Amino acid sequence: MTTTMPARDLDRLSRSGLTAADLDNLDDDLRGHTAYDRVGEEIGTVEDVLVDTLLLRAPFVVVSWGGLLGLGKQQRLIPMEAVDRVTPDGVYLNTDKEIVTNAPPYQESLSGAEAELHYREVYNAFGVTPPAPVNQPTV
Repeated sequence: MTTTMPARDLDRLSRSGLTAADLDNLDDDLRGHTAYDRVGEEIGTVEDVLVDTLLLRAPFVVVSWGGLLGLGKQQRLIPMEAVDRVTPDGVYLNTDKEIVTNAPPYQESLSGAEAELHYREVYNAFGVTPPAPVNQPTV
């Protein structure tokens, strides 16, 4: 028996069949909230939340802005560690808008090791240490 670090099984909350109440680190459904940077400048809208369907945790929110009818829309993942507080008015981050806009664009089509690399790039862009992976025995 060997131990490996499998890629996380992340899915959008909207597709997962889960609710915010099912997740260990999320009290409220953040979808539709306006996202603000640390000085209160509007960044965009929380389009969705990425969830680890095995660990029942939300590692990222998906924030989008711009575009017309879906064309030209920008999307970024924001680590939950960058969320400072949530109010009825919005989701407030502990970082500057420039950090968000300069972070790697969200690449939803990635999977496996490529997706994990993308997540690490996002954590690095925000200066956040990724959570330690969970070891799962494999045969």
